[in-house]
Amino acid sequence: MQTLFPAEDFAAPSSSGGRTSGSTDNPWMAIKQKLRDILDEDAFMSWIEPIQGRLLSSGDIAITLPNMVFYQGFQNEYLYQLEHCKDALGLDHVQINVEVEGGLPSEFTQSSTSGVQSSNISFSGDTSGDFGPEIGAYDSIGEPGEAKQAFSRSLSTEGHLNPNYTFDTFIKGDSNQFAVATCLSAAENPGKAYNPLFIYGCTGLGKTHLLHAVGNLVLKNNPNAVVTYIASERFMNEMIYCLRFAKMWDFRKKYRNCDVFLVDDIQFISGKKATQEEFFHTFNTLYAAKKQIVITSDMFPKDIPDIEDRLRNRFQWGLIADIQSPSVEHRIAILYSKADKLKIRLRPDVAEYIAKHAKRNVRELEGALHRINAFAALQGEEITMDLAIRTFRDVLGEAPRRLTIEAVQKIVAEHFKVKIADLKSKRRQRAFALPRQIAMYLSRKLTNASYPDIGDKFGGKDHTTVMHNVKKIEETLDRDLDLKAHVETLERQLEQLQ
Repeated sequence: MQTLFPAEDFAAPSSSGGRTSGSTDNPWMAIKQKLRDILDEDAFMSWIEPIQGRLLSSGDIAITLPNMVFYQGFQNEYLYQLEHCKDALGLDHVQINVEVEGGLPSEFTQSSTSGVQSSNISFSGDTSGDFGPEIGAYDSIGEPGEAKQAFSRSLSTEGHLNPNYTFDTFIKGDSNQFAVATCLSAAENPGKAYNPLFIYGCTGLGKTHLLHAVGNLVLKNNPNAVVTYIASERFMNEMIYCLRFAKMWDFRKKYRNCDVFLVDDIQFISGKKATQEEFFHTFNTLYAAKKQIVITSDMFPKDIPDIEDRLRNRFQWGLIADIQSPSVEHRIAILYSKADKLKIRLRPDVAEYIAKHAKRNVRELEGALHRINAFAALQGEEITMDLAIRTFRDVLGEAPRRLTIEAVQKIVAEHFKVKIADLKSKRRQRAFALPRQIAMYLSRKLTNASYPDIGDKFGGKDHTTVMHNVKKIEETLDRDLDLKAHVETLERQLEQLQ
């Protein structure tokens, strides 16, 4: 009998006796009954009962699984149990052929790595759900032999790290100080300091740089360490590819046998159930082996939509560190650092002008620097304040939009799924009182409105009520992590409106 997995990890116990008489009459029913005996009722009804089995003329068994998502869970948790029961019944001579409805054409079925035996797996129907584009989308890879070669490279053990992204080249400031410190500690003591480490913040603030910096420092301290960096989208695409070419063992071997696992932009697996399932098992395997896991996201774990609770909970097992938008001084320091690398002479007034207007993220700063440098070269001029104003008249020169109390109310109401009228009402239930207090706090912090002005916008409340609510949020933020997460998420959303 052939198995899906290498013997060292998924070896079924050897048969202790000869073939059982009666088992050969209907081997699938015998195996199914054995599974019922060893599994609890819920597991049996969920994972064994939906399988359709039939006896082939050759005496082998063909089992049909409902879909690819079911196949993923079945092979992770119950295929070994099936092999165990088959061998325990003395049916080691019976071969099991696995078929999957809604999978891939059987022409894409391949055996596993040389030297490892593989069950016969065939697929029928179209790929659907989160299993990626149609097969024709890969035509550009070339002939089948070329496709396998490109696929092999994608599963190499190379870390895919950018050597220029180190802690030394990362410009530190108040907005990222905590994230840098935690990443540095994780890199110096992988698997021991903070595990998992979850870094979140808006796009373009340096999360990817820190992720590469962790990997580079680990390799510097231990050149023999296995460091794997992967963007979540590539993780999903490689998984799709491995499913299509029956190479899931190679996929798991790559991602479950590393010392440091660095995952970028985890929010992109939102809604991808099969990818989440595979990532869940990868996470568990590495965490149990005390391997370092570092994950980045644009969102706080609780804010990532359409993601399984068991994954969301695991993201919060270790330490969560955020990166905020840099201050003006920090942005100026970043500009000077970028200018030095590009050998651009930047006057202080020009740097301040750019930093005050390009304030969303570091990429915007870098883009502004490249733009003014290109204009200066084309015009044959030095980079002056006059040139900066002319260069960014239609880009950075416009006055920033002022945030209004109404905008704050709208964002807070949408976040907490309440009505704006509820924020202005006198209802004291926590479901309405907390969003109202947070909205008042953010209105005071992010707008130029006075306490009386805020009170007027919240149903004509007295300014002392507004002061009390703002103070209450300020005093609670440091000790209530859940409240802090809500406030920081809302602040990031509101910053995008400015």
